[in-house]
Amino acid sequence: MENAVEQTMTLDLGNARAAFARRYVPRHIAPAARGAGIGRKVGAGALVAALAAGGLTAGQIAAAPPAQSAQSDIVQVSAAKRTADTQRMLTLINQYRATKGLKPVRYSRTLSGIVQEHSDRQVVAESFWHSTTFMTDPRAGRWTHTNEIIALSHQDSVDQLVSWWKSSPAHNAALISPKAEVIGIGLTYADGSLQNTRQGWRLLSTVNLYGYANGGAPADASTAVNGAPAQAPAPTTNPGLVPSGTSGYTLRGAIGDRYLRGGGAAVFGKPVMNEAPSSGGGQYQIFDLAGKRTKMLWTPATGAHPVKEFGAIGFEWSLRGYERGYGYPLNGEYQVGNEMRQDFSNGYTLTWNMNNGALRVLRR
Repeated sequence: MENAVEQTMTLDLGNARAAFARRYVPRHIAPAARGAGIGRKVGAGALVAALAAGGLTAGQIAAAPPAQSAQSDIVQVSAAKRTADTQRMLTLINQYRATKGLKPVRYSRTLSGIVQEHSDRQVVAESFWHSTTFMTDPRAGRWTHTNEIIALSHQDSVDQLVSWWKSSPAHNAALISPKAEVIGIGLTYADGSLQNTRQGWRLLSTVNLYGYANGGAPADASTAVNGAPAQAPAPTTNPGLVPSGTSGYTLRGAIGDRYLRGGGAAVFGKPVMNEAPSSGGGQYQIFDLAGKRTKMLWTPATGAHPVKEFGAIGFEWSLRGYERGYGYPLNGEYQVGNEMRQDFSNGYTLTWNMNNGALRVLRR
């Protein structure tokens, strides 16, 4: 088999969803071919990276190379091929679940829209990682259980990707979770020779599986693939975003979209400036909530993500030169055990211990 790389992330929040309770602690098992992380062979020439329940050490952080923009790596395919491949993946997953006595999962264009965006971002960045978007995007609704699994391959074959997921305990657990009810499928096709790294990617898939209580699943959930991933709705304007005593600031593009989807003024505060250029062709905008400042940064490769400059991670990031030092954020802060963590595009993960306040800088 050609090289395949995988990740999985599981979150089961139950009634404590808003507080992110009952969280699984992820473990990354990263390829060791370039001297980073712990390598593990599966089959012939395969590399597997997984997030699963368990502990996490500095050497086990999954590699995410420095972000580089390569939009041209994405290959556009016909609607018929995309629909056929998506239906094939849904069928394979449900056939497998049936062998375990489990009910089938239904397909949602809405959920697929969330995950398709992240699949595309990974190919453009020529690296793979978990985002928090599938948990926080309002389009996901009030879920009670969710998984994210990622796989990429040098072959244009959804069968291979599903086979890899089945062969890995963490991914397999996601596929056959009895709590999974609705699925979002993202498929991004690549040219087989990535522009910057020359990696032979041809197909990357990100799949999210959700559970809902009391009929809370998306209205478009269907037993069969009923269309392409739905496009994100355009952000709506909110007059409450304009700070008093100023002429007002504009929200636009990916930063404005991430701001609104992440909770807007209630979470980040009000904008104190318009978007401005940052190094390497990026953009940033600063928001203030009762003196606590968050900087939202965007590049074509990484998308838009916040850095809490008032916190320990954000302070260290600022101190070391902002995006010129550790790089652009690849995600928002996320919890691993008793630590908060955030990944950056120049190959660093910053961690802050909530118990003793210790800050660590991990090189991926």
